[in-house]
Amino acid sequence: MTLEQMRKALTQVLLEEQAQEVFLRLFKKFQEGPAKVNHWDLLRSPGEDQLLSYDALKVPDNSAIRGSLSRISVCKLNGGLGTSMGCQGPKSSIEVRKEKSFLDLIVDQLRGLENEYQVKVPLILMNSFYTHDATEKIVQKYHGLLEVISFQQNRFPRIREDSLEPLGEEEFGLNAWYPPGHGDFYTCLWQNGILARLLKEGREVLFVSNADNLGAVVDPKIASHILDNDIPFLIEMTPKTPADVKGGTIYQDKDRLKLLEIACVPEEHIAEFCSQEKFKVFNTNNIWINLRHLKKKMQEGPLGLDVIVNRKTTDGVNVIQLETAIGSALECFPGAVGLNVSRDRFLPVKKTDDLLSVQSDLFVLNNGHLTRNPERKLPGLPVIRLGGAFALLEDYHDRIPDVPGLLDLKSLEVEGDVRFGKAIRLKGNIKLTALREPLVIPDGSTLSDQTMEQ
Repeated sequence: MTLEQMRKALTQVLLEEQAQEVFLRLFKKFQEGPAKVNHWDLLRSPGEDQLLSYDALKVPDNSAIRGSLSRISVCKLNGGLGTSMGCQGPKSSIEVRKEKSFLDLIVDQLRGLENEYQVKVPLILMNSFYTHDATEKIVQKYHGLLEVISFQQNRFPRIREDSLEPLGEEEFGLNAWYPPGHGDFYTCLWQNGILARLLKEGREVLFVSNADNLGAVVDPKIASHILDNDIPFLIEMTPKTPADVKGGTIYQDKDRLKLLEIACVPEEHIAEFCSQEKFKVFNTNNIWINLRHLKKKMQEGPLGLDVIVNRKTTDGVNVIQLETAIGSALECFPGAVGLNVSRDRFLPVKKTDDLLSVQSDLFVLNNGHLTRNPERKLPGLPVIRLGGAFALLEDYHDRIPDVPGLLDLKSLEVEGDVRFGKAIRLKGNIKLTALREPLVIPDGSTLSDQTMEQ
């Protein structure tokens, strides 16, 4: 299908003119073929001048912190549903801790900053068409507590993999559409007038992160460093572990930083990309953007982000989604840097395994901010694998009505029909398997380095 044929086809699916132009740019890049990296052996991690250490940043005093906070705003990428945990609404509405949802905790964090430094920091939510209406209703309860700006990103038609024809809503309903990744953020911020509004209000820096990353809190030390040094774009990286092998990373190409996603890695080098040898850090998707620099770039034209081709099956039809990543914009900004931060700033909740960890005594909650419990003496966090019987939130709560104490836990592996009682403590390495008959852990039990099978 040619570009003009696609333009004509888009008029049949009632895509608005502005959105059509954005989609056609993605389609043109798709036609040009994947941007696989070349000269693999020459790729290298950035030097210290472009991959900074968080510990080396200057610690600002209270006056500097107040000044920095008055010039920033926060954006959460809020397009995801909780379908992986069996929920139909916005993932950010899932209860995480003490009857507080992700959104509640985010608001508490910003209210905490206001109480401590007497500075208001506005919250921006980029929703998808899946989450927008429900989110608009939820944020009404924050009225008078915090300024919340909520907007909906673009929605684009899925295209058939064989013919490249757009799916029609009359046949596929909402499954004909998809949100085109968080790289869509830049166009939406510009077209909705939010970029101009923030700058008019003196908000020069925007901190963007995923709504489900509970570690992505505002850090005045980072904000002050960006403002003091006029850094146009900063992306937070953290040391890679075996659990992060497929996560994107950054590399240095002459004087520019570039984001490297697994989709752009030649097949023969994927194993090396996934190892911890060549690339030692990965992308947290915590992004700090200097809005003055972004405005200048957007005035010059679209950022031209690399296209990610996401292949899926919808109602039995093989389809393609053309997406972009927010972090890939760093190569558009001379002077962009990476920042090596601690693992504490990357605490996503993707599955009930993660939810159990953040709901337990492994963390303490203060002003919406979860921090590791200082009473835990073991290094790192335990590895938790709950198994398919716990995958859905309803089943998770049914099987774990009272979150066990995990302070001394090294690993937990659960498989099959296992149920936990109340006031349980788990220590060391625990493996529980119930494939033949149910296994119930009685109230008040303490399990230490135990394997139980039945």
